[in-house]
Amino acid sequence: MGTLAVIIMLVLFLLALVFVFSIALLTPEIGKRNLLFVIFIGFIVGVIGGVFFVAPVLDDIPSIAKSAYQLTGNGQEVVELNISTKTNITNFIENTKQIHGVKDVQNDAITIKTAEMSPTWQQTFQSRIPALNSNITSLQIPSNTTMILQVKNGTDPEYVINQIDSWMMLVSGLDMGYSSAHVSVTTDTSNVDSVVGNLSQQEGVVITNVSGPVEEHMNSLKSALPNKSNVVLVCGILGVLTGLAGVFIDSIHEVLGRTKRKIKK
Repeated sequence: MGTLAVIIMLVLFLLALVFVFSIALLTPEIGKRNLLFVIFIGFIVGVIGGVFFVAPVLDDIPSIAKSAYQLTGNGQEVVELNISTKTNITNFIENTKQIHGVKDVQNDAITIKTAEMSPTWQQTFQSRIPALNSNITSLQIPSNTTMILQVKNGTDPEYVINQIDSWMMLVSGLDMGYSSAHVSVTTDTSNVDSVVGNLSQQEGVVITNVSGPVEEHMNSLKSALPNKSNVVLVCGILGVLTGLAGVFIDSIHEVLGRTKRKIKK
């Protein structure tokens, strides 16, 4: 639902309240005894308007706010990717740097899935793999089939993978089943959507996270939005108040007139 559709939905809800107000204005004709009828109509129309016109708008408020913030904000977002090492990552990084809005591209980690490693081999790999290549800064083994290497930015992941694969097969007979490089793409706030769209279409690329001021604002806004059922209830109460305002419009006008005269005096 776009911004125009949201505006139309809210206008339709206002028209529903106008309808309730118009019915309430007829109370001199239909009699004060029908006050409960006006209250009932106001509540029902308010609830229906809340369900069909106001509640659906809640789903679109974050995207509308996001678009507005992207137009006015000047921050940066970080798009995190996992890329299969079967892809030419060096070419990918160079091509990504040419995308409009991209400020920086860094590759800082490699994930390796292996055959099951015994505790002994885990200890061996933990101590010896970082020494294979000076670009490897640390190694974590979160499970007996997974290794995560932290590497210096600019490291060629394919070269590191091939080096480790050959060494592991030579000393242990274990081979790799799958490997991927972790890449972080820094982009302008105003261009993050187009950059994400471009990257998501590329083969072997999985977007794992998007972080930055826009996402922080969106998360805060989503947590602050009320529950839809509460919004519908408030719309029903608003319908009742609108009906009562129509019933007692003369009394309200008289009170406001007296208050205005007292202020002037």
